[in-house]
Formats: sequence, structure tokens, C-alpha cells
Amino acid sequence: MPIPVPPNTRSRRSNSLRLFLTLSLLAALLFALAGCGGTSGSASSADGLDRITFTLDWYPNADHAGIYAAQAEGFFEEAGLEVELQQPSDPAAVLQLVAAGQSEFGVSYENEVTNAAARDVPVQSVMAIMQEPLNSIMSLRESGITSPEDLAGKRVGYAGQSFGTAVLDTVLREAGEDPSSVEKINVGLDLRPALASGSVDAVVDVYWNIEAVELAQEGLETDVIRLNEVGVPTYNELLIATSDSYAEENPEIVRRFVGALVEGHRYALENPEAARDALLAANEELDPEVAEETVALTVSLFGNAERIGYQDPEEWRAYVDWAAENDVLPGPVEVDAAMTNEFLPES
Repeated sequence: MPIPVPPNTRSRRSNSLRLFLTLSLLAALLFALAGCGGTSGSASSADGLDRITFTLDWYPNADHAGIYAAQAEGFFEEAGLEVELQQPSDPAAVLQLVAAGQSEFGVSYENEVTNAAARDVPVQSVMAIMQEPLNSIMSLRESGITSPEDLAGKRVGYAGQSFGTAVLDTVLREAGEDPSSVEKINVGLDLRPALASGSVDAVVDVYWNIEAVELAQEGLETDVIRLNEVGVPTYNELLIATSDSYAEENPEIVRRFVGALVEGHRYALENPEAARDALLAANEELDPEVAEETVALTVSLFGNAERIGYQDPEEWRAYVDWAAENDVLPGPVEVDAAMTNEFLPES
């Protein structure tokens, strides 16, 4: 499938806008598929492996180092799986593909999975692959913005949806500043260009482990404010989602798949250079120097949580409460229906 446009011209978070608009259409599609019967199991390859499709959220980058390590080291095959990794033509459509049974698994975000749950879209997260926020508030060093207090009176770009504005309001309130003191500018898909050109003083909705490195490669030094350090509840930035029906009807395949991914992320944590090489082999368009630094930053996070892949239900509830209070979610979400740790290995 075609490689999505790199993040210097589009925002991961902005994809949620299109997701919100298509969930009702997805519900209708699922109803139609249910009426047609549909399929529930995975096909088998000539070697007797269970064949599954796994859709990424973006072009291959450091966030996927553990996934490509699992593929390169043969962990999927050892688990009896033949995994087709595919890149989305539209990153906002990943949960649609998963819910409709067109991809058994997909990489998504806690924000999108909870929004889907609020609209009764039958998907669930079965593993976290990034257990803390990567999204950040970023500024060029010359602007002198090093803390939330420095945002007052500044122009801050966001991707055009409620998450970014809710983050800014929360961070400013926590710092004792008036949220209205910031001029929030909807720059849509052009977050990084807006920052680099000076159209805004700072941006939210960019990843500190990716965009900051890429800007540095261009000679632009940045300062980064990490969201979970300034009042935004911590959350899982990247998740593995599957449909409720697939998890119910194929629990052993889900368990083997999750187990192979846990091994891939553990391997990447212990062997970052090998993970970098697997990533570069998957995406030859990546700059090797950028890949070196972004992978080093990213894989170190895999060992920060209680267990690789684990999702803390209490953290989910705290995030859901914050998102509902700040109009990021359209309604309440039952966390136990949106995520599970039951498919994770015991250790």
C-alpha cells in the first residue's frame, strides 16, 4: 500500500478528525457485514501457519521498532503466524479496517480507541506498544519557551481537533495561567512547517521522539514540554487493536500474536542496533542518522512500565475522566470493554 506522507507535512493526531466523521458509517458497514455472515477465523498458509494482516498507523518509523524486530527475528513464525505488515493508505481508517474484519490487527491510539468505544464501535486494545505519551508541546529554542508559564501570550499551533486545545488548557491551568492568554491557531496538517517557519511560537500534537530529532537534523534546535509532566494524565500513545469478535473467536491466535510482539519489543530494548537495522530494511526512505537517534530514544521506553505491553486500567480511567471533562470524548467509556491485558504473557 502507498506510504503515507511523512510527519513534516501531516499530523498523526489530525487523523482523528476523519475518524470521528466516519464512525457512524462504520457502524452501518458492520451491520451490513453481520447480515452477510462474514468470516471469523484466519486463513492458513501452505506451511500451516495462521495468516493474519497487521496494519500500521503510519509509515515505518522508530515507534514500530519492536514490530519489525519481531518480524526480522522470526518471532511471528515461531508463534505459528504468517504476518502481513501493511501501511495504511489513510491512517485514520485503521480502526475501520479492524472493526470490519479487513485487518485482524492494527496500530492505533488510546484517544482513538476510547472515542470508538464511546460510539459503540466493537474494537478493543489488546496490548500497549508505547506506554506513555509521545505527544508534546514543542518550540524552537530561540523562542525561550521552556515551561508552561512561558506559553502565556504566545501563538500555539494545533492540529484542529479537541485533544490539542484540551491539552493546552489543562497545562496552562495547572501552571496557574489563564488558558485564554494563548492564541490557539488551527494549522491543520502543517504543524512542523508552521513551527519551522515561525508562523507560530509553539505547537502541540507532535512527537518528541520523532519530530524533535528530525528538526535537529535540519539545524533547528527545540525545547519540548512532555504532557504527562505538566498535568495531562498519562496514557498509552500506541496500542494494538483487534475487533471484539476476532478476540472472542480466536483467543489463541491473539495470545500468540501478542506474545510474539512482546518478544519483539524485548529484543528491540536489548538490541537497539538490530532493531534499527530491521526498521531501515523495512523503510529505505528513512534517514539512517534519524533512524539511529529516534530508535535509541524510543526503544528505551519499552522497559519503563511494569511489563512490556501492559495497560494500567487505572491510568485508562484517569485519562477517560480527563477526556470526558474536557470534551475530547463524546460520552462515557467503560474501560474494561475497551482494553484488556488477558492476552499478555505472564512475564
